[in-house]
Amino acid sequence: MRVKNLTIREILATNAKKTIEVELETEKGLVRSSVPMGTSTGSYEAISLPSSEVINKFFIIKRYFTAQDFSSLEEIDTTLKEIDKTDNFRYIGANLALAISSAFLKAFALNEGKEIFEYLLKERPFMPKPVSNVVGGWKGQCDIQEFLLLPIHQTSFKNSIEKIAFCYKEIAKLLIEKDPNFRFARNLESAWVTSLNIEQILSLVKKVAEENLLKIGLDMAASELWDGNFYVYKNSGFKLNRTQQISFVEDLARRYPIVYIEDPFHEDDFMAFSVLLHRLQQKLIVGDDLTVTNLKRLKKAIEHKSINGIIVKPNQVGTLSDVIKVVEEAKKNKIKCIVSHRSGETEDTLICHLAVGLGCEYIKLGIGGERTVKINELIRIEEKISK
Repeated sequence: MRVKNLTIREILATNAKKTIEVELETEKGLVRSSVPMGTSTGSYEAISLPSSEVINKFFIIKRYFTAQDFSSLEEIDTTLKEIDKTDNFRYIGANLALAISSAFLKAFALNEGKEIFEYLLKERPFMPKPVSNVVGGWKGQCDIQEFLLLPIHQTSFKNSIEKIAFCYKEIAKLLIEKDPNFRFARNLESAWVTSLNIEQILSLVKKVAEENLLKIGLDMAASELWDGNFYVYKNSGFKLNRTQQISFVEDLARRYPIVYIEDPFHEDDFMAFSVLLHRLQQKLIVGDDLTVTNLKRLKKAIEHKSINGIIVKPNQVGTLSDVIKVVEEAKKNKIKCIVSHRSGETEDTLICHLAVGLGCEYIKLGIGGERTVKINELIRIEEKISK
């Protein structure tokens, strides 16, 4: 495949910050790929650079991708690594690497007349289950970053997401009753913001979840709570050592219908993850900051038996070839894969196609606002694979 034109521009992400979009044209047509950004980021993620710096780097390296024919995504991603020469894309930026990698994936799919998920498929497709942020904490509100809803059994993605959407609206009604400060404020992922504490939120979400045959998930983002010695719950007014944190999380999981727990410990504590997984074997203990879509980190988590679920965020690693390797390694070790959005998103729907095309069991995404761009794309994909 030969590139006719390759360009870059600055656009705005959903958090009003600048990000980049790469546009690639071949004789078959034109594709675009834009890059999201995270607010809570793991320190082991590949390095994203400011968009102005990325644009300068783009014009330095553009010739590598327009001067020759390419036949596979692996060739593109190998070229990106050869240009960068670092282990975390600190020279050209993981955001630039991902934009180029993603644009070429879309172009290869277009060249074959396929949807992106179809181009990636190696087995019969199925729809991931949604994991949706319905109440948001952290940074001045509740100390737990995300309260999530997800189905256990799924008849269809559309049915699951409609249940969660209904619950999202019901939760708002309950917040009006229970929280005198609630004014329909939403966070960056469109989850409701409330002044209620952890137990109050869980009690409220539990009521709605059980009435609608859904379960609860937590993203604790515990690296943000960890001060080097304790997990500090500033809004709740307590701090816990490692042993106490394990007991605290285990107690919540046993008293509420919680089936999904993401980042309950800081990003270097593989052993605490392992202890919790041993105690809560029927729950999903999920690594995000722990594993950062990085094959070496995943292998370490496998060695320590730390997780049975992994968050997959392409911009944490920079190339889609590396994303595919992480998913393959996880699946080989019976670890569930959860493709995830970021807090600063774009209208790009690539993660929807990755979730289906790579056979991932879950997709983590918001339930309102601009997050519906991803939801609606998944509804379209489901229609296509159901025919």
